[in-house]
Amino acid sequence: MAFKSNYRTNNNVESPEALFYDLRNRKVEGLLAHQADVLRVYMDNVKNKNVALELPTGSGKTLIGLLIAEYRRRVYKERAIFLCPTKQLVNQVVEEANIKYGIKAIAFTGSQASFNPKNKAEYSNSEAVAVTTYSSLFNTNPFFYNPDFIVVDDAHAAENYIVKHWSLTISRFENENIYMQLLEMFKNSMPYEQYARMKTSSPTPSDKEWVEKIPTPYFVSNHTSIVSYLDESTKGIKSLEYNWSVIRNYLSACHLYFNYNSILIRPIIPPTTLHLPFSNANQRLYMSATLGMGGELERITGQNNITRIKAPEGWDKHGVGRRLFFFPGTTLSDLDTEKLVSKLATNSNRSLILVPDNTSAESIRTRFAESMDTEIYCAVDIEQSKDNFVNSNNAVAILANRYDGINLVGDECRLQIMYGLPSSTNLQEKFLESRMSASLLLQDRIRTRIVQAIGRCTRGATDYSTVCIIGDQLQDRLLQSQNIKLYHSELQAELAFGYEESKEAQNIEDFIEMYQIFLKQDDEWNSADNQIVSRRMDKTREKDPLLEKLQDVVKAEIKYVASMWSGDFKSALEYANTVANGLDGDGLKGYRGFWNYLAGSAALQLAQSEEQFQDIAKRKFEQAANSTYSVTWFRHLIKESSNKEELSSENHYLSYLIENLENELEDMGISSDRKFEKRITSILEGLSSNENSKKFEAAHKDLGKLLGYNADNTEENSGPDPWWTIGNEFCLVAEDYTETDGEKPIPTYKIRQLNDHPKWLQRKIENLSTETEFVRILISPSTKIEHAALDIADESIYYWNQNKFKLWAQAAIQTVRELRLEYCGKGNEEWRLKAAKLYQEAGIDPYSIKTQLSESPLDTLEKL
Repeated sequence: MAFKSNYRTNNNVESPEALFYDLRNRKVEGLLAHQADVLRVYMDNVKNKNVALELPTGSGKTLIGLLIAEYRRRVYKERAIFLCPTKQLVNQVVEEANIKYGIKAIAFTGSQASFNPKNKAEYSNSEAVAVTTYSSLFNTNPFFYNPDFIVVDDAHAAENYIVKHWSLTISRFENENIYMQLLEMFKNSMPYEQYARMKTSSPTPSDKEWVEKIPTPYFVSNHTSIVSYLDESTKGIKSLEYNWSVIRNYLSACHLYFNYNSILIRPIIPPTTLHLPFSNANQRLYMSATLGMGGELERITGQNNITRIKAPEGWDKHGVGRRLFFFPGTTLSDLDTEKLVSKLATNSNRSLILVPDNTSAESIRTRFAESMDTEIYCAVDIEQSKDNFVNSNNAVAILANRYDGINLVGDECRLQIMYGLPSSTNLQEKFLESRMSASLLLQDRIRTRIVQAIGRCTRGATDYSTVCIIGDQLQDRLLQSQNIKLYHSELQAELAFGYEESKEAQNIEDFIEMYQIFLKQDDEWNSADNQIVSRRMDKTREKDPLLEKLQDVVKAEIKYVASMWSGDFKSALEYANTVANGLDGDGLKGYRGFWNYLAGSAALQLAQSEEQFQDIAKRKFEQAANSTYSVTWFRHLIKESSNKEELSSENHYLSYLIENLENELEDMGISSDRKFEKRITSILEGLSSNENSKKFEAAHKDLGKLLGYNADNTEENSGPDPWWTIGNEFCLVAEDYTETDGEKPIPTYKIRQLNDHPKWLQRKIENLSTETEFVRILISPSTKIEHAALDIADESIYYWNQNKFKLWAQAAIQTVRELRLEYCGKGNEEWRLKAAKLYQEAGIDPYSIKTQLSESPLDTLEKL
């Protein structure tokens, strides 16, 4: 055969910018000005180990990353890899590289055994850029064991993909035996009520949301049992076995989290400095639409000393493309909102729907399949190519937890619908946000996910799409004053315009009309667009000063993880102290408490051989306990001194109430009062009813839920009327005798039923303890009671006059209303403390209710 080799020198390639003009097969005429600017700044940092580029969504960062990778491959003969979160993105990048840019790129997806030998050789010999997923690099036996240059694409979304290598996730449903065995192993290491949440076979939404962390001292003390059990139980289960092998010898550096669905064991930050395929590279290039603030990029990647190249001048006011936002929740009912979604999709050739989880995706898929004649695509359908979707004239793509990567350009898609908030994506995030009141740490990460999501269909300067926002939590995160000011100026203007227009819409047809005007892009829309531009000039993106403190301590956080991983607990203690001391201020109180807890855990490890560290551990745990209201077990890690006041059980219950109240406020939303006021009206009307006992009971139950109790009712004749529980040792159970004019005495059979309610509840409610305190109440307008009823009444049965109960409910609801006005999202420790104080003042907590009822025993009623 003829010789095939074709040698050319690359010594004359001066820069990635110059290289671009040597790519003769490209379909792109020239670099945009901002792309050229970024490439020139990059050349000033070409020797740095960690470089981060910030380029807004749709501004062409993929081309920049590929150009730099190709430049280094040619000039330095480096093995270059381009990391993507998903296979779909790998294929998308390779297609763009080869067809649009004239850069030779090879996709590596699936198992190593399936890799083409020629492709492997071309990568290994630096003849082409490899494009692959994060999991291809972060595993126990990577083919890419010695890359010289690594592009980390969508770095803001990489945390779960990177840390997965050091994480063991045990699903309750896929690995039930392992989950249940570990639950039993740690039964005595968590409050019983938390164990009961995980154990129940009929969880409430609150049970499913709850996250518990096993205290590190208890986790470490069970090291031998855990290793022995997981060594055997994970054998042959590929999804568990390899990950377990990575962390099994480093459990003291890991943390264990429980929730109803799964168990997670992982380090705080991925120890990437110890993963040689990643840490030995000559350079790592992180690319993101936003580099974030507060050290998030460092925490995500486990790397320090990252040189940031910010977005070029001018991008602080100008975005990419135009979005018309709809907020139907501000004016339409839930039913009409869903009708609007269907009608918008009907008026569109293609629609993109983004949801936070698979359960939501399946629910929406089912609804569309039943009500509309449309082609439905999921993530796997567009993994290899989006061609089928974009060539359809009647299609909807429903993607779960896919806020990055899918790029729909121009007429490929003009309608995007977002359901729900892309908040915590793993149990550690949920624990830090909901239990440690460290939401500030995650807010920047969540903002980035939102910004990425709403840019999926605006990929160029002249591109445009409608973005329909569904769900109060997402709406609040975009519109609340303390949140909106942290977004890009143009996005602020788009959001404000969309909000005002949505409020003015009277019905579904008004939204459809606005959508059709927007699609025409004629003079009528241009007039509206000018309003957005004018608003943009008046907007300024603000920075949260506390994020600077988070940035300042991140280097010590990463060093702490490395020290724990190597068993150097003394250094780990020093670094944890450095972090905690740097997190001063009330806004960082929860996260400071978490680092004091980590410092105490490190000190306790040292105390096994050096006794003086025992006092240090105790002091650090006390500081942790004083920094957060919600994690009550901090106070039990080290035995309290005799003069230290123990946390009362009432305060213990109060912390649960406040967290449940947060969930209720999140569900109702903050940016619109409609759902809240509708619910309040229904409760108060029901509590005033003396003609319909079912209406009263429904309001009674819903009042308990609103206030943060776990409230329920039953239709069984022998069962109680609504009961409110909190924790597993307090139950307020009622017998509602309200269908009366108040003249009839309370009959004996009502008291007989109250006597039996605790037994009924113990049989039916699995989360209750044998030590549960039952406070029984009879609610009625009647002020008289049959004499025989008093003779058979057990102790702890109290009378609550219906009118007084209603007045108490009104005051309690007003307390919730006041707290709602100041609520700014989950995990704000200052708000939680205020809420606890107001709850006690209003007599809403269990202790206050018991105290109030003790003044109203049954024998104060007139006897007949």
